[in-house]
Amino acid sequence: MYRVAVDDSGRVALPQRVIKSLASPNLLVASTSPAHVLLATEGQGVPSMAATLGEVGIADLLSFFNMFRKTGILYLTLADGDRQIFFQEGEIIFATSERLDDELGEILCELGKLERSQLRTLRGEMKSGDVLSQVLVKKNLVAARDLWLATRHQVECIVYNLFACHEGGGYFVATTDMQRDDIVRLSMSTQNLIMEGLRRIDERALYLRKLRSLDALLEYTGRAPNDLSDEEKRLLTKLYSGPASVGQMVACSGISEYDALRVLYQLADKKMVEVKAAEEPPLNDAFAELLEVFNGVLSLLYETVSPRLSGLREEVNRFMRSVPHPLVYVFRGVQIKADGTVDGRQLVKNLCGLELREQKRLLVDALTELVYMECMCARRELGAKFSNDLIQRVQEIVERAKKLMV
Repeated sequence: MYRVAVDDSGRVALPQRVIKSLASPNLLVASTSPAHVLLATEGQGVPSMAATLGEVGIADLLSFFNMFRKTGILYLTLADGDRQIFFQEGEIIFATSERLDDELGEILCELGKLERSQLRTLRGEMKSGDVLSQVLVKKNLVAARDLWLATRHQVECIVYNLFACHEGGGYFVATTDMQRDDIVRLSMSTQNLIMEGLRRIDERALYLRKLRSLDALLEYTGRAPNDLSDEEKRLLTKLYSGPASVGQMVACSGISEYDALRVLYQLADKKMVEVKAAEEPPLNDAFAELLEVFNGVLSLLYETVSPRLSGLREEVNRFMRSVPHPLVYVFRGVQIKADGTVDGRQLVKNLCGLELREQKRLLVDALTELVYMECMCARRELGAKFSNDLIQRVQEIVERAKKLMV
């Protein structure tokens, strides 16, 4: 949350990120009380309901719209990306998400319907305004039925993943105008989605208690694979050549994270695999030096700017989710820490599989973008007079860091 104050003239200075996101500069005072003020953009549909997650949970929100057969769009602003849930007569008909893992291309790769190399090529070729589903059909890369099934699976995953969110907020706009090129109107039961979402949250916690974490190592015990399902046999064969982390097994499983964790849990429960604590390998010296330099800069910027901008952490996390391809993959699953630094090990994990020089180049490009974004925040919040020296120091350090790539 951002902290703002009303001055003696009744004016409120909104954060720049909030101003940029407004669809219109003209605002209506939609609702007030001694505890809140709700502003709505004029001409965009007045929110009929707004909520902050906490005492009110995702299940409560979805149940409310289902119970009263509402038609409209629920806009959610969450820590790991915005979502939009589309309702018709109380039933969910579609959903969109900013999370990279919820993107249709990622779902198709997960389901084995599209090669990741094809997805990378497509993303490089797509122009502004192109819709991935339309491009896939036009190029005959995915059958229409597979695309429909993947879209349904995508919407289900978006809704199920909501139940792990306990911070954030949202608002509902009652509207029948939901004409968009990327919308496929699905027939789904909101109550069934709620029940399944709650069940998955409980069961995922159970699976991870046995599997420890996504970083834990799994090793084949050598027992004969008798009385195993096809899914269990297929995942077990991937461990014949050597141990792998839970996260690696999920990534190569070709099924959803929840289903992969369920199968791995079953294998562990049947003593087919042994779960071992993850061993953190030492960072390559070149990466360690680069990360030390950039984290020093990020810490300095955060320490300087955050006292003036209470929502800096949220703004930076949002920026990392919105950078263009391929930098968005570098920041996958990364959020800044309380001191403004980033988890270097997660960044390097995201780059695994690339040639070393390419890894270093992408790492430097991504962190440079992040630093420059925070420099712009510094200039905006501190003014040119007080930020010039800081930004000059930062730019000199970044230029020295780039030389470490050689």
